[in-house]
Amino acid sequence: MQSHERDQLREAGLPCLLVLEGQTAPPSDISPIEDWVRPPVDRLDLAARVHTLQRRTGTDFVPALDPTGVLYYGGQSVPMSEAQSEMMRCFLADFGHLVRRDTLKDALGRTRNETVTSNAVDLHIMRLRQRLDGVRLSLRTVWGRGYILEAAT
Repeated sequence: MQSHERDQLREAGLPCLLVLEGQTAPPSDISPIEDWVRPPVDRLDLAARVHTLQRRTGTDFVPALDPTGVLYYGGQSVPMSEAQSEMMRCFLADFGHLVRRDTLKDALGRTRNETVTSNAVDLHIMRLRQRLDGVRLSLRTVWGRGYILEAAT
């Protein structure tokens, strides 16, 4: 992560897990809402560190997607495919609010470098819904407009 991105997260009060490459020295100015790891990191260790940061900052009620494509929410985690991760980034950028189908089509198009059909969006939404069951999240359909990611009831 670049230092300016780290500064932005700090200013926003958001947790940050730093990945230190090679022999990079650990930061001397680590805050309570930050932690760090060195690759390779075990998936369970990564999940535990993310969950601890979320509990420390009170953000465990907001889903988080790590760089490897694992979605964390409420102490649970589930791996996502590349296409699912790209769509999930759209939902996480506006958690609890409408994400338009066109936005999702564009996101899928970026992973495939091609134009995506409405049927492809529908297929990925179906698969994403199945994945989200594991972390108690759901996608609510807003007919003719898009979807809303929210906590499952």
